[in-house]
Amino acid sequence: MSAGSPLVFRPSFAQRAMAMLLFAGSWLVGVRALAQIMERLPHLRATLHVAETAGDPTWSYWVAIAAALGAVVAGSLLLVGTLMGLLMVEGSQVLVDDLGLSVEHNALPTPLARRLGAGRLLWKQIARLQRVGPFFVLRGGGDPGRGGNPDPDLRFLLVEELERLVLTVLERSPNLKHDE
Repeated sequence: MSAGSPLVFRPSFAQRAMAMLLFAGSWLVGVRALAQIMERLPHLRATLHVAETAGDPTWSYWVAIAAALGAVVAGSLLLVGTLMGLLMVEGSQVLVDDLGLSVEHNALPTPLARRLGAGRLLWKQIARLQRVGPFFVLRGGGDPGRGGNPDPDLRFLLVEELERLVLTVLERSPNLKHDE
């Protein structure tokens, strides 16, 4: 590799399309479920009032209403999660040069991107390469004599030539530790 021309690893078209399909599918299912809950909520409320006036126990109706609201909250969290996943796949790239490696999440605001694993590590700073859940994680801490801030942990979801990227990290990182 010549100086000044970094290798760029991005998700492939198929990986980006799959993320988009998962995102669109979860939104369609979420909107449909929300519409059904909203459609049945007035019926539950009317049944609750009838049971209250008749003096019947209403705890089962309250449980149904709480379950509906819980489903709305859980569905909302799932939808936000799929949106974050889509943005991380669509806007991520891993840059490899002679000095080190950097991960960028261009589709996210900078503070959120840093929190989700954007940053740069020199080759000597890379201590571990792991798979944590859906993420590939490069952990910093390879140079113990360095003072100041701790090295960041870099995270990314998918890249097209993952094997080539992993082999490059293994070849160039002198302080990389292997877990057995």
